[in-house]
Amino acid sequence: MFTKLFLQTTNPNLSLHELFSANMTTQILISDIFHTIIYTSFFNLANYIFFGKILSNTINTRLIISLFIIMLVGYYARFFHVKDIYNAYNRNLEKTRNHTDKLYISWLFIA
Repeated sequence: MFTKLFLQTTNPNLSLHELFSANMTTQILISDIFHTIIYTSFFNLANYIFFGKILSNTINTRLIISLFIIMLVGYYARFFHVKDIYNAYNRNLEKTRNHTDKLYISWLFIA
């Protein structure tokens, strides 16, 4: 669903102007909102299963704000990280893509 966005934001040849364009920013915000809703729902479901009630409004608000900010900053931080990896591999796009994919899979399983 968001594969194209992942590939765009991990492309070291993408310029900063393109990253901060209205189209890309809109896609990032939609992804953040979607994933924030999914993760918040998961936390509420887990809390309901284990404790018999959903999280309070205060906790949900803090959770939503925290997740949204972390994910929003994460897109831009990942982009700059990929640029550094690209430069470390002497501008070898294939090695950079392999490295980035391995990092993504590692963090996915850690999460």
